[in-house]
Formats: sequence, structure tokens, C-alpha cells
Amino acid sequence: MIRPLKVISVAVGLCFVVLVMIWARAFYGSTRAYHEGEAYFKKHQYIKAITFFDRSIHWYTPFNPYVRQSAERLWEISFQAEQQGDIRLALIAARTIRRGFYAARSFYAPGKEWISRCNTRIASLMTAKEMEGRRQEGKMSVSSAGQKDPAPNIVWTLILEMGFLGWIGSVIGFLVYGLTGERIPGLRSRPAILWGVMVIIFYTLWIIGMMRA
Repeated sequence: MIRPLKVISVAVGLCFVVLVMIWARAFYGSTRAYHEGEAYFKKHQYIKAITFFDRSIHWYTPFNPYVRQSAERLWEISFQAEQQGDIRLALIAARTIRRGFYAARSFYAPGKEWISRCNTRIASLMTAKEMEGRRQEGKMSVSSAGQKDPAPNIVWTLILEMGFLGWIGSVIGFLVYGLTGERIPGLRSRPAILWGVMVIIFYTLWIIGMMRA
């Protein structure tokens, strides 16, 4: 009983390390994208700035200040564009904030306040655009502008979660049942193959779920 507990402790520790590495990679991507967007913002190249601020939000991680700062910059671009009469750019910036937080949703939804603010702003901008006699792309009505909710696919989100949890469980199962209890561990052929295949299957489900959710 002692050995399985030690193996489980090691497996949990490894999973924690993996999660930290994933968080660090996302944080790095968000940070880098924000600084590139900031550089274009200072040069008044707003379309390029929006692109990189959008990437920064898509690299969402909890406790990441660059996600909020990117949203604030996009909000600022939207208001500046409106004041200059560029409703199209103002809409692009506001929609980018909303789309970024929608894309970051999984089992919880970050940025609810931002999404609500953007819905109100998008509806207001589209009203102004219609008053100027312009057509909105996709012929979307003003009443639906703030209500569109491109929610993530629930089925693929569940597959993502199942794949991740199954992968962790399979790694633990491989360590506990697929290895011998000798000083220099060996493989128990049948259990090792079984758990190894499960590791591959659940890892694949996890990756596909992240791509499709």
C-alpha cells in the first residue's frame, strides 16, 4: 500500500508541474502579444494593434494582468475611433474584446462584465451606423447585435475535460499497475500496454477537444 501512495504522489506532482507549464506558456504568449500590440498602438497602427491585443486575450490564464490591459486598450481604440467617425474600427475593437472572452470560456466564463459592456456598446455603435445609412456586415439587426452568444461547443468541451482527467488517471494507472515493484522498476507487459494505450487515447481526446471546443 505504501508504494502505490508514493506513485500516486509522484503522478499528482507531475500533473501539477504540467499544469504550471501550461499556465506559464499561456502567460508568456499573452505577455508577448500585449507588448507587440502596445508597440503598434503607439504608432497608431490600430488594426495591427487590435490583432495582437486579440491574441493576448486568447492566451487567457487566471491572474494574468495582460488580458485585462489588452481589453482596456481595445476599449480605448473603440472610443477613439468613434470620436474620429470611424464606426467600423470602433465595432471591430469592441467585437474583438467580446470574441476574445468568449473563446476563453471552458467550465467557467471569464470576462462577463466585459462581454456585457461590449454588447451594449456594439448595439449603440450599430444604431449610429444605421443612422448614417451604412449597412452592417452580415445584415445583423440592432436588436440582435448585443445578444449574439457564440458559446463553445458543449459536447467538445465535455470531451476536453474527460480527456484531460482521463489522461491524468491513465498516467497514474500506468505508474501503479504497469510498473513492477522492484528497486529498478520494470514493465508488466499486459497492464503496461493497456494503460499506455489509455494514456494515448485520453491525451488525443484532450488535444482534439481543445481544438474543437
